[in-house]
Parts: sequence; structure tokens; C-alpha cells
Amino acid sequence: MPRITTLRSTSIALAVTASLSCGLLSVGTAAAAPAPPGPSASVEQQASPGQGPMTPVPGQKTSRTAAAAAPTITRSDVIERAKSWVGIGLEYSWTGSHAGYRTDCSGYVSMAWHLSSSLTTDTFAGAGVIESISKGDLKAGDALLNDNSGANGHVALFEKWANSSQTSYWGYEFTGSGVHHREIPYPYFSGYGTFKPVRNKSVIDDVVVPTD
Repeated sequence: MPRITTLRSTSIALAVTASLSCGLLSVGTAAAAPAPPGPSASVEQQASPGQGPMTPVPGQKTSRTAAAAAPTITRSDVIERAKSWVGIGLEYSWTGSHAGYRTDCSGYVSMAWHLSSSLTTDTFAGAGVIESISKGDLKAGDALLNDNSGANGHVALFEKWANSSQTSYWGYEFTGSGVHHREIPYPYFSGYGTFKPVRNKSVIDDVVVPTD
């Protein structure tokens, strides 16, 4: 009997110790739990998983350079065109298309800019479409471009600054997880190469009519 009592006491002591340890572990784990992830948490939601080749848009006039065939477009029209692809369930594809434009990052920006072809990140400049600008010159309808080719390149449309310190902006982009309108750190999420601000030469400022 004394031996059984000792074993029971030992078992109870171990159970209490284990219970206390789990309780401390749970408290410790809860205290160390990370904050909810921000927009940069998922790699698959960022940048370009690849791009298709330059693709003419059916029914639109084409020429030796895309710039020559591109009509002028207002900044507000660029943003409205970009909005039209948000939330409609388009899947990223090098070979797919929607409304005549390739369904990848550069095809999406080509659509928003109303170009005659779906260009690629490494052909916007060569086609005479863009010019480099400074950070301080960014306006709605401009873009942040990594002009490398294929999956090493990416482009996002600039809408407006997200804060007065200009450390992040609201932008539109097509990534492997779909078309997004979201806050993006300037110039882009880290680890995806060098991004520079650019402007479509055919974009014009909207005319503001005085209200008084």
C-alpha cells in the first residue's frame, strides 16, 4: 500500500507539472504571436510569375512603334480602365487574354494605357511608350517599372500616395494571385529587383473646370 500511494502521488505531481507547463507554453505562445500579415506577407501575391510575348490587340491600329499608334488618354481614364479588371476573377496567364489584352502584368498596364499591343516590361521603352520621371513627378496613371524580362520584370500602376511621407502608394497590378488594388511600399516590395517611376507619353492631365 505505501508503494501504491507513492506512485499515485508521483503521477499526480507529474500531471500537475505538465498542466502548468502547457499553460505557461500557451501563454508564452499567445504573447509571441505575430501581428496579422500585411500586403507583403504572401510571395505569390507579388510581382510577375512571367510574361507572354508582345501581342497586337485585335481591331486596333498598329505601327512600327506602339507609341505612334497609342491615342492620348487622360489620367482618370487610365485609372478607370485599371479598375475594370479588379474583382472579375481573371487568372494570370502568359497566353490568355481579356478584351484583347494579355492577362499578365504588362498586358494589364498596356490595357490601362490603351496601347495598340500588349507590351512586355522590357519593351515599353523600346517601343517609345514611356519616359523616365522622378518620384516627385508621380501622378495617377504613371507606373513603377522593373524593366527586366520575363519573370524578372514587373510593372505596377500608380494611383496616389498612401501617406504624406510618400513611403507607400495605392496602386493597381496583376500578379500570380490576380488583379489587385492595394497599398504598395515605394517603389515596390523588397526582393523583386529595381523599380523606377515612368510615364506613358500619351497620358494627359485631366482638365479641371473651376466650380466658381
